[in-house]
Amino acid sequence: MKKIVVQLSLVLLLVLALPVSFFLIQQASNLTENEEIVQQAFNQQLETILFTINQNSENVIMAWVNQLDVPLDCSSATIDGVLSQLMMNNAAIQEIIFFDIKTRQKIKQHSRMQPLRIGEPSEEMFNSLERSLLQGYRKVDTHNAGEFTVLTFRLKAVKPQVLVTITLNNKTFIEQNLGSGIQQIAQNRFSVSITDTLSRQVFYAVNANAGAGQTAYKQPMWYVPGASASIALLSATITDLVYERAQRQSYLFAIMVFLLVLGIVFVIITIRREVRLAEMKSEFVSNVSHEIRTPLALISMYSETLLLKRIKSEQKASEYLNVIHQETSRLTALVNRILSFSKMEKKKREYHFSDVDVNELIVEVCDNFEPHFKAQVVELNLKLNSQMPLISADRDSITESLINLIDNAVKYGSFESKKIEIRTRSADGDIYIDVEDNGIGISKKHQKLVFDKFYRVTEGNLAHRAKGSGLGLNIVKMIMEKHNGKIVLNSQQGKGSCFTLIFPLKKN
Repeated sequence: MKKIVVQLSLVLLLVLALPVSFFLIQQASNLTENEEIVQQAFNQQLETILFTINQNSENVIMAWVNQLDVPLDCSSATIDGVLSQLMMNNAAIQEIIFFDIKTRQKIKQHSRMQPLRIGEPSEEMFNSLERSLLQGYRKVDTHNAGEFTVLTFRLKAVKPQVLVTITLNNKTFIEQNLGSGIQQIAQNRFSVSITDTLSRQVFYAVNANAGAGQTAYKQPMWYVPGASASIALLSATITDLVYERAQRQSYLFAIMVFLLVLGIVFVIITIRREVRLAEMKSEFVSNVSHEIRTPLALISMYSETLLLKRIKSEQKASEYLNVIHQETSRLTALVNRILSFSKMEKKKREYHFSDVDVNELIVEVCDNFEPHFKAQVVELNLKLNSQMPLISADRDSITESLINLIDNAVKYGSFESKKIEIRTRSADGDIYIDVEDNGIGISKKHQKLVFDKFYRVTEGNLAHRAKGSGLGLNIVKMIMEKHNGKIVLNSQQGKGSCFTLIFPLKKN
């Protein structure tokens, strides 16, 4: 049996080890691949975010273009009002200049302070914008001028045909028109900044210091030449995120493995318990068979002798009848014990509680044991407290418990002179009945197990010296539980054992 348990345990552990090993190997091999996949997805997300920032800048500039492209004469006072309103609402616009496309001459100039003289387009720019308009789309050219950017585009509705340049302050344009959008994008997740790639001047930044240690994704600004927008994660790098995700998966897998290990351990423990129970049942059947066979053999032999009248004297006949009576009683007790255990296992045993005088009950049981004490040469000592109160108990069950304890005290008593002492006392609101012997005692490793069903101590030749079914103490334990009490063992190997029945006092 033990060999089967060991083999089954090894198989279960192997079944557990294979998927765990496979997962760990696969996790290690896929970590780099996962990092690359996450990096690609992350870059696409960052590219989309930066595209949104550029799209916002384009929306602002195209709104300016549409605001200027109205069917008005450039020399009219109305267009001056449009220019003034546009510059007043947009602090980034430093200068707006109108040019006649045909003559290449300046028609109108509207400056915030003094003219900057940086917004005059080249001949090539005139031609390029004219070609784009002929092709059906409006093009806005950009030109870097240090801290300024010059936007150049052609108007359709204004008469005569006009080319317009708008000079912007880069930093003011980004702060005023893109700042709120960048803050909304960044929140507490990203570090976003717009920087001049040549001078390293930072036009605008959100959470810049927090994300300084991370790898940033960059994209050039469409309408601010020489500037680039960069974005990075605040909390961790991609590698950290991948490892964090892998770690979470590992934790979940570890929990699953732990639960699986618990399940396997539970299965192994259950199998071992069942194997041990099967062994004890087998031993129980063997012991009971032997105990039944012996009295039956004696009864058969002596009854046959009496039937055949092979008796020489009446004294011998009386002796034979006495043996038959004793063995019949022994056999009846064994059968009753097995039947009692079966009823208790099936929870079919009935208990009839009444007031019981424990001293009276002990004397009655000991009187019935008197012939057995004489045959085994047992010295009985009763120390019964005369002031014991009554307890509420099932009289037959308590009688059976005392019989089991006294019978064990006789069987496992000292080889030379058997002594049994039975005491009663009350303390702390409980009633105590002690059954103490001077026998071989029970070792500590067996003390917790002797109350299990079918369990018997078989060290040395104990199993052959004292026959039993392994049910007695288990029956006593179940009886005490039904009485809301308990049984306690105090034993020293080689010095004897003391079993104590503890009952709660009867409630009035």
